[in-house]
Amino acid sequence: MEKILYIAVIISILTFNLWEFLPEGAFYIGMSIFILLLSVYIYLKNKKSFICWLLLMLSINNLADEFFFDATKLQLNELIFALSLPVVWVIKILRNDDKNTRE
Repeated sequence: MEKILYIAVIISILTFNLWEFLPEGAFYIGMSIFILLLSVYIYLKNKKSFICWLLLMLSINNLADEFFFDATKLQLNELIFALSLPVVWVIKILRNDDKNTRE
């Protein structure tokens, strides 16, 4: 699991040191990947925490926004994602409670 941190640090160092030579927008994609990897590490350390899960989901949204949407504007995709987060968390809790009651 520590390999995630090593990969994140390498991506961060490369992105910061080579941003002048990268295509336009690649710096932000590199930073989004860096944040996502840190969020994955934090989430894997504490899977039951709502804050860790929320951080992971927001970092996934950030990376998707950098790749597929206009990251400089607030668009419908971000609003839909933000509204769906509580629903997904409730489903996650209900599914885990259901698993615990069956055991």
